[in-house]
Amino acid sequence: MRNKLTTLILLLCMVAVLPCAARAKKPAKSKKSHKTSSRHHKKSEEELVVHHTYDQAFGTDSVSADKLINFAQNLIGTRYRSATSNPQVGFDCSGFVSYVFKNFNFNVPRSSGEFIDVGEKVTYDDARPGDIVIFTSPTNSHRIGHVGIVYSNNDGEFKFIHSTSGKEHGVTITTMDDTYKMRFVQVVRLLKRNDVMLASQ
Repeated sequence: MRNKLTTLILLLCMVAVLPCAARAKKPAKSKKSHKTSSRHHKKSEEELVVHHTYDQAFGTDSVSADKLINFAQNLIGTRYRSATSNPQVGFDCSGFVSYVFKNFNFNVPRSSGEFIDVGEKVTYDDARPGDIVIFTSPTNSHRIGHVGIVYSNNDGEFKFIHSTSGKEHGVTITTMDDTYKMRFVQVVRLLKRNDVMLASQ
């Protein structure tokens, strides 16, 4: 009888111990949060600055001023819209000029200030249709802020086609007046055929 009682006690102890073993304490999760570093890598001061060189693409030597001006004229009436170079939406001044020249495969900048670094600089008197005319900003005489395409330059009358935020508020042809003359900076030439025509005179 005593043996049976001893066996029964042992069995009860084993039953009591097993659940305790099953509920053994799991290791606590680390409360440390793995923060993602928000530190950005700063550019090295010795990093080389890349300067864009705008060269003419293959085949542009054959582009005539007539073709370029006719294409530009078809855009007259397109509304002015800042920071845009899409005829369906509108043009700002440099957006218009870059759109016209890119249609003929010229690699030109998008910003008006960068047009001073393209092509060949020519004098005001030697400007021809298809050349690019550059002006200062209407609000800052020390900064380039407007560009257009020379439309004509005959007998002292200089006209250019451009996208203006003025009363026309879009692509139009404007005669060079005293206000624009005060803002005039430079004429630059991308059309090689204009050079050929000038040399033959």
